[in-house]
Amino acid sequence: MPAPVSEKASLSHEERTAEEPRAEGLHPVTVDRIHTANDRIRTFKLGTKDKNGIDFKAGQWLDVHVPGIEKAGGFTITSSPRHAAPRLAESKPYLELAIQKSPDNPPAAWLWKPEEDIKGKELNVRVGGSFVFPPPDIDLADIKRVVLIAGGVGINPLISILSHIREEHPSLRVHFLYSTKLPRTNPNPAEVLFLPRILHILEMADEGSLALDLFFTGSGDGLVLALDDAFVASLTRGNSVRFCTHRIDEAALARAVGDMDERKSSVYYVCGPPVMTDDLVDHIRGQDQVSPGYVSCEKWW
Repeated sequence: MPAPVSEKASLSHEERTAEEPRAEGLHPVTVDRIHTANDRIRTFKLGTKDKNGIDFKAGQWLDVHVPGIEKAGGFTITSSPRHAAPRLAESKPYLELAIQKSPDNPPAAWLWKPEEDIKGKELNVRVGGSFVFPPPDIDLADIKRVVLIAGGVGINPLISILSHIREEHPSLRVHFLYSTKLPRTNPNPAEVLFLPRILHILEMADEGSLALDLFFTGSGDGLVLALDDAFVASLTRGNSVRFCTHRIDEAALARAVGDMDERKSSVYYVCGPPVMTDDLVDHIRGQDQVSPGYVSCEKWW
């Protein structure tokens, strides 16, 4: 029986994920690039040193061993598998991570040291996790539509999945719901984690292939107005975009779940805070024509 959320919160990453699948062996990587997305999140490009690259599936995470700390940290890969494959990557193969500032998490705290102290350092990583696309037990030919629902830093595995779908399976329709909390003062669209990347994907997507619902809580209407002015007119390209200043509601969820015909060929991925994730997964699995096995979830603790 899985440990309760409160109990899991006190466990290390490796203890929490002991029953999850893991690849064999560690891979050496180097901290090649650090970018501060906002005052809470840094992104990292980790250059791979293996000549054959590192194989992983979109949605997986890494055990990350940093110098001087015995226990590994667990961080989701936010790049697509293409970028870690030497024959496919357009530049030096790499893995990308987004790390939230967390002084109580030793590996995360190490990765939030001053850039000059950690850039170029070697880490060791191992791929793991079962929250993946394509889903292992479903024939890809049976999937016509993918629904991605992210809350907060739950965006991390879903940005990898979205990127992978657009690169490798562009005929699949995607409905993406992203909910995140923002400060009321000076909300900046560029600092919303992965929003610029999502909007770029939207701009490049074929007409009608991507629906995007953004839910910004705690920000009032300022960010929505800024997004309207800065992005929507140039980026919609026939795709659907909605901006809201509230949490994901029943109307948005109903649109995402789809009609009776869509449900039979849709897969659903939910990642966010435990309560949100549990509620949404239960709701989706309870809908007519939705196969419970077509609904996957990942929680961050």
